[in-house]
Amino acid sequence: MDVIEKVFSKIGLEFDAEVGAYVHKKTNIPLTVHYDQEKEELVLLDQTKLPFEVAVWRTKDWREAGDPGIKGMIVRGSQAIGCAAGYAMLLAANSFRNLKENRFTEKMAEAASFLDATRPTASPLRWAVELCMKAMRSALRDGGVEEAIEAIRETADYILASDLVMNWYLRQEGKPLISDGDVIMTHCNGGSLSSSFGGHALGMIEEAYAEGKDIMVISKETRPRSQGFKLTTWELNRAGVPVVIITDNMISSAIERFKVSKVLLGVDRVARDGSVANKIGSADIARVAALYGNIDFYYATSYSTIDLDTDHGSSIPIEERSIEEVTYPYRLEAQDKRVKGILSGKSLGEWPPKEVLVHGKPGKGQIAIYNPAFDVTPPKLIDLIITDIGVFAPQQIRTLTEEKITQIVRERLEKQGVTVPKHIISSRD
Repeated sequence: MDVIEKVFSKIGLEFDAEVGAYVHKKTNIPLTVHYDQEKEELVLLDQTKLPFEVAVWRTKDWREAGDPGIKGMIVRGSQAIGCAAGYAMLLAANSFRNLKENRFTEKMAEAASFLDATRPTASPLRWAVELCMKAMRSALRDGGVEEAIEAIRETADYILASDLVMNWYLRQEGKPLISDGDVIMTHCNGGSLSSSFGGHALGMIEEAYAEGKDIMVISKETRPRSQGFKLTTWELNRAGVPVVIITDNMISSAIERFKVSKVLLGVDRVARDGSVANKIGSADIARVAALYGNIDFYYATSYSTIDLDTDHGSSIPIEERSIEEVTYPYRLEAQDKRVKGILSGKSLGEWPPKEVLVHGKPGKGQIAIYNPAFDVTPPKLIDLIITDIGVFAPQQIRTLTEEKITQIVRERLEKQGVTVPKHIISSRD
């Protein structure tokens, strides 16, 4: 039994032929990423179809794995993206296996650059790609292209196995902070769907609920893609957790109406100063919660999102996404009203019309749409950052080093039977 199968068995994941993915026996929540070794295919839970349909998306093509797989958000969430990126690198290596070593290295570097650019804010994406490149270079020094491909395969498996194991540790770190009777506000989908399984904020909530704690979750809709409405609510409901959906402009009202006691969000990147980048709107909740003064504000994340090379949150790159995410619902509304006869055939089919839309600052008679994917919460608004290597106040993040992180992770993984592949032994893992 290989390391992936052992971890799957320990955690309680079993393959569900109807879904086409591994599913957790207790919560019925599917694994977001796995690799079909027989068919050499990356298999992703297709989150663009949730909550309406549970289905998987498969590809043998590393470019497709990057776009639409990662960029098109078939897989989404920082940890899940990292796991997918490792296997995307394996797909690339498979496609280049007949090349000479120098050309193989050049093409792998091109693939790494392409994949890095698909979702630039999520730190685990770059981390996973770099880890695979390190393994490749080490294996090439010891052997040839075939050895390099197997080193990348071993590394990709390690990324997935370690994420599953470290998510378990994250849940154990976070559960003591969840009290019986808590009403917890969340935003976007920082949960099992944004990791391999059971990670980020929702994993610990789901496990605490399964163990008998009385918990209710207030899930913000999270426009424009509405991951809170579609994904978080779907995930919590699948695990049985009571949940209330609110729209994004209901923060204060919901806090007062439901007596919110905690805010618990996932993370895309943590800077050295303790700033946190997460889905746009996260910082808004932090500012409102701070005004009330009696609401704990927590972020929950994997160690792999801690970016010690970024000194300040202001340095984190914030991607702007397609305006189609914003305009799509209104185009559907126009179509629906035409079908119902509310609008005539002469009506606009979309809003705003393309002829008045511009990028950048609008002039007279023009309209621009601003659609950033993330914002940054300053450390002064964060009470604790819960991670799989411990719980930290924001100012404590700067005390961490790559060496300290590596030591803690390695010790925790080895306790669960997951060892670092030899070709990346000297890197952060």
